[in-house]
Amino acid sequence: MLSQLKLTQTLLIASLVVVLSWYLARDADCVKDSVSIDGMNNSAGSYCLLGSRTKNEASVITRLRAAGAVILGTINMSEWGNARSSGQTASNGWSAVGGQTYGVYYHEQDPCGSSSGSGVAMALGLAAAAVGVETVGSITCPAMRSNLVSIKTTSGLVPRDNVIVTKLRGSVGPMTRTVQDAAIMLNYMAGPSSKDPVSLPTPFSTVPDYTKSLKLNGLANSRLAVPRNNAENPFAASMDLAPIMQIFDRALAVMRELGATIIDHANYSSYTEINAADAPQGRVGPSEYRFDMENHFKSLVVNPHNIKTMEDLIRCTKSLPEEEYPSRDIAYWEHVIESADFQSPEIAKEIERMRHLGGPGGVDGVLDAAGADAIVFPSVCSSDVPGLVGYPVICVPLGFMPEGTEVKRNPRGSVVEQVPGIPFGLSFIGKAFSEQKLIELAYSFEQHTQFGLKQKPVMLPTADICSTLRGKKSILSRALATIWRRS
Repeated sequence: MLSQLKLTQTLLIASLVVVLSWYLARDADCVKDSVSIDGMNNSAGSYCLLGSRTKNEASVITRLRAAGAVILGTINMSEWGNARSSGQTASNGWSAVGGQTYGVYYHEQDPCGSSSGSGVAMALGLAAAAVGVETVGSITCPAMRSNLVSIKTTSGLVPRDNVIVTKLRGSVGPMTRTVQDAAIMLNYMAGPSSKDPVSLPTPFSTVPDYTKSLKLNGLANSRLAVPRNNAENPFAASMDLAPIMQIFDRALAVMRELGATIIDHANYSSYTEINAADAPQGRVGPSEYRFDMENHFKSLVVNPHNIKTMEDLIRCTKSLPEEEYPSRDIAYWEHVIESADFQSPEIAKEIERMRHLGGPGGVDGVLDAAGADAIVFPSVCSSDVPGLVGYPVICVPLGFMPEGTEVKRNPRGSVVEQVPGIPFGLSFIGKAFSEQKLIELAYSFEQHTQFGLKQKPVMLPTADICSTLRGKKSILSRALATIWRRS
């Protein structure tokens, strides 16, 4: 499989793979620290799970190994998938185990999302591909901020067994340098597994060959819907959207020239309700989080801190200095422990309402009304609605923030969220299991624009691999796990 991937750092990666296979005497790849890998940590960035082990590694990892992938290691992430602290005290890319990961397009850049280390690893050219995990934005946002391609897959297309993610809507997907690489990866990752029941009812008997969707004329005769009210996304409220939307409108013009029909102002009918204070995801999210996390704790065959419940996790987190409590609070967990039983009639009603908002009132409603193949919109605003129903999102590079952009740090002050020169992306969004069509559209756009090549990172690796390997094995392991740390 790796031999098919077209990389800009081929020699470096080939050397790294060969040397690591000899030096560590085991397969070693870039995989988020919430995905279980035999012989490696699966900590979600928390010291409370450091050293824990599941009985089996994740099915997706076993599949990648069988295809010839070499697993380099687990990658730093936003601790607990950014589902612990309030926005005032959290920072993207920070975990107790790995420290702070920074993006590479500006000093102390916010890497965005919980698959932050996976994104930065790819931006640095440290691997052929990375594996990310997302419920809402955790693959798409770090891919966008690292100038990458990513596929946030339909929930269940890639099995999530032995992955720390909520199973109702969460997904696993590839993060790569090109659409072609992402399609190749997905060929080996996708398909049902008996270990993940949600993955079983797929609409096809055989997993498609996603590389057959790599068509230069993929945008010809396509219909693309633009829900302009998606710009009201609260996540983007503090950002300067004007230059992003200007470049997006230019991209729409390019797509028209390539034969696409653009159905503009095809708005989400339920978007006000989706963003309301009483939106159902506000109750479903904490409830499903508790259910899935406690099931994961029970599945552990090695559990150093004997974590069984969310209350156990809270006690452990408060007791360990490395977790930086109370400087980094547990505001989300306070909602989690007060949430209703995930299997209760109350939550069932909220799930039904959430699915309506994301489906008929969201993605399905827009696509059906417009007769469109996909929704297209800047990635910074693209994850919330498909995240309600576990629908696919493909991100491709779109542009970079222009000179004169106001420099803004996150509320904690630990990372730079907005600054000239950092990348942003374009998303193609579709109905469940529409990855084939989305890849076709994304590939055509990527190949005809090459927007991601217009600016280089300001930080790239400078260490010599041989001198690195002369050091202690632990130094190399920490370097791979942390990916990017600067004092």
